[in-house]
Amino acid sequence: MLQYIRLFLLVISIFHTSFAISQLQVPNEVKWKSSIFFENQLGPFELTLYFNFENSNNFTAYSSKNADKRIFGGIKALFARIINKSPKKGIFIKISDGRIIHKGKYDSLTGILNLPMIGKPTFEGVRIADTIKGIIKDSTAIIGSILATKYNQIDCFNYIELFDKIVDTTKKYIYNPDLLNSMQWKRFDNKLSKISQKVIDDIEFFLGFNIHSQKLPFSHYNLFIFSQKPDFNVNENEKFIEIKEINEQTVYLNINSFSGSKFEMDSAFNKILAKNYKYLIVDLRNNPGGGLNSAIPFGNYLCKERTIAGYFITNKWFSANNPRKESLDFSELPVAEATTTERFIEELKNSKGMKLVIEPGIQTFNGTIYILTSNKTASTCEPIVYALMKNKIATIIGEKTAGAMLSATPVQVSDKYYIILPIADYYTFDMKRLDQTGVEPNIVIESDKALDFVINNLLK
Repeated sequence: MLQYIRLFLLVISIFHTSFAISQLQVPNEVKWKSSIFFENQLGPFELTLYFNFENSNNFTAYSSKNADKRIFGGIKALFARIINKSPKKGIFIKISDGRIIHKGKYDSLTGILNLPMIGKPTFEGVRIADTIKGIIKDSTAIIGSILATKYNQIDCFNYIELFDKIVDTTKKYIYNPDLLNSMQWKRFDNKLSKISQKVIDDIEFFLGFNIHSQKLPFSHYNLFIFSQKPDFNVNENEKFIEIKEINEQTVYLNINSFSGSKFEMDSAFNKILAKNYKYLIVDLRNNPGGGLNSAIPFGNYLCKERTIAGYFITNKWFSANNPRKESLDFSELPVAEATTTERFIEELKNSKGMKLVIEPGIQTFNGTIYILTSNKTASTCEPIVYALMKNKIATIIGEKTAGAMLSATPVQVSDKYYIILPIADYYTFDMKRLDQTGVEPNIVIESDKALDFVINNLLK
């Protein structure tokens, strides 16, 4: 689940633009009411696809034109098209190179599906009368499906009402309600109120929301569409860790995400500790975060003393205190007992906040530790990086981390629409916030040069 969420969020870095209303009348095209589903519960994204069966052997299809104008405004959309930051004609989804093979009662369809969130996977489907069913495949696996039915009338969902519900949900759960009085929130509220009046499908509202939310003064605030309540339990079969021996004294540990299991982290360190290496290089450069299930065991293997990982503060604390007038003191907060993300979220929901403490494990790594970071090193990684650096357990090499550190959870807004929003603020053990600031490494260097720098300079 989490890797697909991260995949969707990559689209935010693709578009930095702005989009006006042009009611679509597409001549010589047939409208098909379509639903796009993705693996691991993402979707359905409802939209109109315009199919053009050019002749008996070829077809093309695309979503509504000028979506960029509806999301960003006309002038910004035009500029974005000029610099290739927005798709041609403002079409976000397109099937090109479509081929038709007639097989009696049905037609077999194949083509290339252009998606801003995914890339260019292949589309394989069948057409039976006025229904098209197909799958979306990348180079290795099926990643989604499409169901389309021919129709004439465009029924537009009420996105105005949806956004009103999103605002109400945010006010109820966000960790600090004062954030909704900020100028950035007011701009966002105004922008999305206008967008909700213009957009005509789920893809447009989804993109508009998640692009503009990046300008808010807090992270971890995104809209998602799920076919059912999302399940964030750890899949024991998913692998996020790679181990490679550089030489007899040095081992390289690449952790792509802390979304893995305790078992996977234990297995990795059992192999590392068995070899008694002198140097450990931990690569977090492409790690966007994750949960406690593997992050806490990681800390157990590196911390030789009891270490405060930080404080998580909920809206119950902000309701009872005024941080602008009072000195911050979280020392009386209870220590979290949870060792899984799911239980930790429940502890936060029912308290003013929690203190997260890392206890040393039965076995710990006794050599020198180097940790590699980049501007993609985010969320769960950042308290770990900060604590290991400040307690002189590890040397941090690379770029400043992302500055996206809050505790967030999905909340259902309406039917299939969910908001992932931050329910707890985070402070380090020495009372610093990392959200919107990040962690500055001991040695600042371009992230793609960090590993070579450690090997060629520090190990010598």
